[in-house]
Amino acid sequence: MMLFLIGFGVTFSRASILQASGNKLHGSLPANLRHMSAGYIHLGSNKFTGQVPQFPINIARLNLSSNFLSGSLPSGLNAPLLEELLLANNQLTGTIPSSICQLTSLLRLDLSGNHLEGDIMQCWKESDANSTNLFGWNMFSLALNNNNLTGQFPKFLARSSQLMFLDLSYNRLFGGLPEWLPEKIPQLRILRVRSNMFSGHIPKSLTSLHRLHYLDIAHNNISGSIPWSLSNLKAMKAVVSQDTNYNFYEDSIQIIMKDQKRDYTFAIYKLLVILDLSSNRLAGQIPEEITLLIGLTNLNLSNNQLTGAIPNQIGDLRQLDSLDLSFNGFSGAIPSSLSALSYLSHLNLSYNNLSGVIPSGQQLQALDNQRYIYIGNPGLCGDPVGRNCSTHDAEQSGLEDIDHMPSVYLAMSIGFVVGLWTVFCTMLMKRTWREAFFQFVDMMYDMVYVQVAVRWAHMMEKTQDGAP
Repeated sequence: MMLFLIGFGVTFSRASILQASGNKLHGSLPANLRHMSAGYIHLGSNKFTGQVPQFPINIARLNLSSNFLSGSLPSGLNAPLLEELLLANNQLTGTIPSSICQLTSLLRLDLSGNHLEGDIMQCWKESDANSTNLFGWNMFSLALNNNNLTGQFPKFLARSSQLMFLDLSYNRLFGGLPEWLPEKIPQLRILRVRSNMFSGHIPKSLTSLHRLHYLDIAHNNISGSIPWSLSNLKAMKAVVSQDTNYNFYEDSIQIIMKDQKRDYTFAIYKLLVILDLSSNRLAGQIPEEITLLIGLTNLNLSNNQLTGAIPNQIGDLRQLDSLDLSFNGFSGAIPSSLSALSYLSHLNLSYNNLSGVIPSGQQLQALDNQRYIYIGNPGLCGDPVGRNCSTHDAEQSGLEDIDHMPSVYLAMSIGFVVGLWTVFCTMLMKRTWREAFFQFVDMMYDMVYVQVAVRWAHMMEKTQDGAP
């Protein structure tokens, strides 16, 4: 195979397209790949090893994803016509070379699923306001997820007005989410920044991204409350998206849904309407306005510090396939409107302070692992938790009575002590009352003594008469 690979750079040196993906090819890529005139090279999903070779100068699309390529990216990238660079799911290390910022024709860049590290590329900085570097100006897809990149949210994206897909998840990025996203990237459809170290509040301006239908900021340090203005996310208010005529050419994308990692083909992925704010430090109540996002297929607010009641209108989210509100401080009853969610296949309300009767319904009763859906809510009753509601109500009433008993005993004790001391103090202050009291005691003593003496003498007589 090695000999074949060395030869094919010469054999196909004048070929305009080289397509050999998914053929289990192995060996190293030829160094003379640079001398090929091909404008499109697709060697993804093979078993190639070694380093990434220098690119052909006239290359327009290069796909080497899902191989076993290692080492650093080439330092001197000179491919002014390159529109797509796909190197995802390899074993690349080192930093992203600054020369990548010279690829100003890039429409799509995917370096995800490697071991890249260091500060995320800053191809354009605020101090570079007059820069002629146009990197990213017409880019529509950027995936840097699943690496070890550091730094803040990349500022060069402020020039990427055509960007629709942005995935920075599973890195070590920090700082706040920028307020300028809607103004600078108005076309954004999918934003994934989960599993980083972002902090601060959810920017209110984020809700002006009217085309955004997938927002995932889970597993960060985001605090504050959930903005009520999330209801302005227009793409999440549509039951059937009217904006599906775009494609990023991904075969599949891995997302976390229903507590599991799943691969979705992009034809399905771009139809999902997802809001995932889980595993942050959000507090306060769920704004009722969130129930206006009737296109949602997945809502995950778990592992936060949210309190209050679950909105009664939660049943208006008729497209929900997955709802996770676990590990919060929600209280009150479970809204009966949940039984109207006919597409629901995953529900998790565990470890809250919910109480009352668990709603019934055909879809709710068909869910798997029902006991675990409600576990950690001792105030709930119904078949899923094996607790009879009438018995539960009686127990609750008994517990309430027991809770009141200490206060009753305390009141009685205080009353007795106060009354007794009132009598004693009165007798100490009034001589006539004191004399009358002791005369009464003497009289009662004499009366009791006489009665006891008479009865004792009478009993002794009967005893002597009965003796032989």
